[in-house]
Amino acid sequence: MKAVNYFRIISLLLALLFLPASLTNASPDISGLLEKKGAKAKEVITKPTISRVSELSRLPVSLRQYEFLIDHPRLSMFLAHSYDPSLDLYKIAVRPDGIIHVDDPAGLAGDMELVNSIPGRRVYFISGHFDFFKMRFNGQMVMDVSYAGRLSEAAASVDLKNTCYIRVNNSFVGFFAKVMAFLFPKKVDERIGRFAHAVKRVAIAVHNDPDGAYRKLAASGEVSPGELKEFAGMFL
Repeated sequence: MKAVNYFRIISLLLALLFLPASLTNASPDISGLLEKKGAKAKEVITKPTISRVSELSRLPVSLRQYEFLIDHPRLSMFLAHSYDPSLDLYKIAVRPDGIIHVDDPAGLAGDMELVNSIPGRRVYFISGHFDFFKMRFNGQMVMDVSYAGRLSEAAASVDLKNTCYIRVNNSFVGFFAKVMAFLFPKKVDERIGRFAHAVKRVAIAVHNDPDGAYRKLAASGEVSPGELKEFAGMFL
């Protein structure tokens, strides 16, 4: 029983941190990132424990609608939970300074800071910890989100590419994470796939039934009246 619980915890860590796809050696333009976070951020990108890239194509929202969702994390997280209940109930809090704090009961917590915001791109720096085998380990991640809109006679859509660089502050844990990702790729990808699926479900929901999404948000008490008004103006 303990072995099963350990495997579930480790799978969760990998699922939350390591987005699905192959290893990538590409590095983003990190000038803005270095200005805010310095040498620590550079080390995450140039010497990551592991890196991942994933892509989603033709999300059925416009470029402006996608930017609204990505820039309103509390609202988007609620919709993700509503339309994909298989997700674990991650808690998210947006602090007055703009830092997004994410907490998961399974033993992972971190602070997510937007360090670069330009049209077609968002770059985040994340610091946090995770627990397994009754030990706590710290790490950092740089998440580079790039996206572009498509226009056609039928409808607008968005293509998304998400590149993550993860550095664990412990050489043994870093090696262990790589071994786990190698030995259990199907289990890891199944777990990660839930998050990609949730992104798709939210995009489809706000496109096909924006009234229903609005009613869910209004009844939840999770978003402010100002955010509700913005959502209505964007999608209704």
